[in-house]
Amino acid sequence: MVNLSLKYVDLIRQRTSKWANWFPEQQDRVGSYGRFNAQTGNFDVEGNVYDPEFQKLLDATNGKMKLSDYPPVLGEEEKDFAVGSLGVRPKEFSLGPDVVEGIDQAKYKEDWQFMQGKRGAMLVMYKPRQEHFPKGKVFEALYQVPELKDKYIVPSVYRCRAYAIYLSNKTGEKISLALLPKSGKGNKTQLDWWTSLNIENLQIKTDQDYVFSPLFNCKRKIPLIRISRFDSPVPDPEDADFWMDVYPPWEPLDDDGEIDPVYDDDEEVCA
Repeated sequence: MVNLSLKYVDLIRQRTSKWANWFPEQQDRVGSYGRFNAQTGNFDVEGNVYDPEFQKLLDATNGKMKLSDYPPVLGEEEKDFAVGSLGVRPKEFSLGPDVVEGIDQAKYKEDWQFMQGKRGAMLVMYKPRQEHFPKGKVFEALYQVPELKDKYIVPSVYRCRAYAIYLSNKTGEKISLALLPKSGKGNKTQLDWWTSLNIENLQIKTDQDYVFSPLFNCKRKIPLIRISRFDSPVPDPEDADFWMDVYPPWEPLDDDGEIDPVYDDDEEVCA
C-alpha cells in the first residue's frame, strides 16, 4: 500500500525545497508553528504566532511588539507554477479543438509524461499569490521567543484559485491537463479543469477565491552559541538571517513512501 501523502510531499520537496500539501483545501496559515509528521508528511500545527496566547510569550521577551500590528502580506499574482519530480516531463499540449472544446481559450494547458516503473509527482497552481510575513521585525522578534527553539514555523504560503496535483502509479502514463473558462450559473469560479484521464490520485479543484494552499515554506531557528565568555557577543538577528530551511524528519523513502530498506540495512550495519 502506498503512503500517498508522505511520498508526494517528499518528491515535491526534492524539486522545490518547499513543502507540499496533499490536502490543499485545508488552508495553512502564515505564522503556524509545529513539527512535521514523519509518518504522513503533514505539518502538525501546535499554534500560531498571531494567536492571542502566543502574544503573551512575546510580551515576556520585551513587551514592546504587538504582532497584530504586522499582519501577513498578500503578494501580487505570479505566473503559473508547474513542477514535476525527477523524471516527470511537462510537454506541449497535444490535443486540438476537435477533442477539447474551448481549448483555444485555456488559461493553462500542458501534457505531463510520467516514467514507467518509477513513482512521480506533479503540482500545478494557477496564478498563485504568496502570503508572507512582512519584511523585517517579525522574524527578529520571533527569534527571541525561547518556546520556538525546537519548532518549525511557516513564514509564507502559496495561495491559488485552481490547482492540480498527482502522484503517479508507475505505468508510464501521460496526462493532458487544461484549465478552461466556463460560464453559467452553476460555476461561480468561471474556471473548470479538463483532463484526458480520470485516474486515481489526481486531484483537480477550482474556486472563485484564493482558498487553496498547495505549497508553503518552513523555517527554524539557527542556534547561536558563545563558545566561551571571551568570545564576541552574539549579534542581534536581522530579518530572516538567523533562520534556516527545514529538512525532512524521515529517512529516504522507497517508491511506496516507506523507509527504504537499503538505508535501514546500512543503519543496522553501522550500529
